[in-house]
Parts: sequence; structure tokens; C-alpha cells
Amino acid sequence: MDETRGRLDELASRAGRWLGGSAAASEQHTTAVVADRFDRFTWQDTYGQAAGLRDLAEELNRRYDHTTDLLTDAFLAAYKVGPRLRERAEMDPSRLVNHQVITSLLDSPEFAELHRETAGDPYAAAMAVLAQATALRRTLERSRDAQEQAEQAKKARQAAEGAATAVGEALQAAVDQADED
Repeated sequence: MDETRGRLDELASRAGRWLGGSAAASEQHTTAVVADRFDRFTWQDTYGQAAGLRDLAEELNRRYDHTTDLLTDAFLAAYKVGPRLRERAEMDPSRLVNHQVITSLLDSPEFAELHRETAGDPYAAAMAVLAQATALRRTLERSRDAQEQAEQAKKARQAAEGAATAVGEALQAAVDQADED
């Protein structure tokens, strides 16, 4: 009896540690560019004032998923003096396409030249996003299949988290039952 209870306690402990890891995974980021609250405020303020950005977001959102996050990243990449990208593992799987788009943007020589003019200037950064609209549309169209795969990966992760929670609850119930017996 004590041996069974010990094994159940160990399984519940392992499941708890594993489940704790999956809870951390659910807190993944939706934007690729690392930003502080001041950067996010600058984006929100600029977005609120720039009808062109809102129109572009509305247009892109009709055809693609998560494009407001993409525009946020494009703006921050242009605005921040030293933009830094998150690791892919830190990203919500549904936003990995955005991460790739911004990675490509930051790697382009044209963007490096443009960035010299936009860094630290929210209005110039907004204009840079608008200037990149055609390239963003083209990239989003090419990445449609990848986006669908990312959405499927997100759903699979959520299903796995649900199953892990059920396993943890079942193990806890078994431990509780062993205590009663």
C-alpha cells in the first residue's frame, strides 16, 4: 500500500513539473520585436494618430491573420535604435510567420539604410511601415501555407496542454483515492 502511494506521489510530482512547463509555454509572445512599455505606448499613440496605418491594418486583417502584430513589429523594428528579436521558441506558434517576416526585413540592406532615418522617430517609422506595405502584402501571400501550419501547431499544443491537465487531474485523484484507502 505504501509502495503504491509512493509511486502515485512520484507520478503526480513528475506530472506537476511537466505541467508547470506547459503552463509557461502558454505564455508565449505574439510580437517578435522585444519592446518595453514605452515602445508599446509609442506604437499605440502613433497607430491612433495615423489613419494610413489603421487602413493598412484593416486591409491586411481581412485577408491574413495576426497582421496588427506584424505591423507592430515592423514599426518597432524601424523605430527602435537597436531592435532585438525574440527567440523563435518564445513566440506563439501562430506568430512564427510574423517572426520570419521581421527577420527578413531586418536582414535586408534596404531596411538597414531606411533604419538610419527612422530610428527614434515614430512618424518616420510609421512612414517606413507604410512604404513597406507592398512588400508585406507579397510576403504574407507567399507565407499563407506556413501560417496555416502554424495555426495547426498552436491547436495541437493546446490539445496537448488539455490532455496534460487531464492526466495531472487523474493522477491527483489517484493520490487522493490512495490516501482514503
